[in-house]
Amino acid sequence: MNYTKEKILLKAKKVLKDLNPAYFNEGNISNVVYNEKDEVARPAGKIINTWVVIINEPVFDSLDFLVFSDITGEPFYIQSKHSIHEIKKNNNGNYY
Repeated sequence: MNYTKEKILLKAKKVLKDLNPAYFNEGNISNVVYNEKDEVARPAGKIINTWVVIINEPVFDSLDFLVFSDITGEPFYIQSKHSIHEIKKNNNGNYY
C-alpha cells in the first residue's frame, strides 16, 4: 500500500471540487476503501491495487465510485450506475 486513506480522501475532495464545484458536498463522501488486485474498468481489464471513494448521490439516490491508483495516487475514473468518465489533469493541476 503506497497511499493512506487520509491522503486519498484529500485528493478525492480536490478532484470532486474540480469536476463539479457547484455541486460538491464533502458530506456526500461515505467511505474510502483499499482494494488489492482490483480489476479496473479503465484501462479495461487491468488488475492493480486501487482506492475507491464512495460518494452518495442524493439527487438520484445512487452511489458513485471514484477510483484511484495506489501506485500514482491519481484518479482513473468516476463511475455511476449508467456511465464511466475518465479523469484527466491539465497543466495547472486541475482535474477535468
